Amino acid sequence: MKTHYEILGVSRQASPDQIKLAYRKLSKKHHPDVSGGNQESEKIFLEVQEAYKVLKDTASREAYDARLDGAAQSGEQTFERATKTKDRTTSYKQEFNMNDIEKNFEHFFGFNPKTKETSSTLHKTAKKNPIDTTDLFERFFNK
Repeated sequence: MKTHYEILGVSRQASPDQIKLAYRKLSKKHHPDVSGGNQESEKIFLEVQEAYKVLKDTASREAYDARLDGAAQSGEQTFERATKTKDRTTSYKQEFNMNDIEKNFEHFFGFNPKTKETSSTLHKTAKKNPIDTTDLFERFFNK
């Protein structure tokens, strides 16, 4: 797999101006309007876009360099960590439940759509209409 530096054709010590120049040159050469629908050229254009997106920002470039250094030292450990992280994130998916939608609706709008009653979570001084803006306008216009 090519690194972002290899995609842009610059060294890791390249200055931001050199990276920008290489990006402009390659994106101009492989732009879909210029390439005439060439699939390979469009693929290169997208790779160049992604590489420049990462390398143009100093913080993201430093993080990318750290990942490259870490991958060179322990490629297998990095792969194992990535797969474990992926497994952890997929195990926390919340299932779809209609009861939760009603609860969220009641919490947000202040009343239950089935019973038409105001929520018990609202203050006791709450108006019958949970979206009543009368007080707001009265305070604003000093009435």
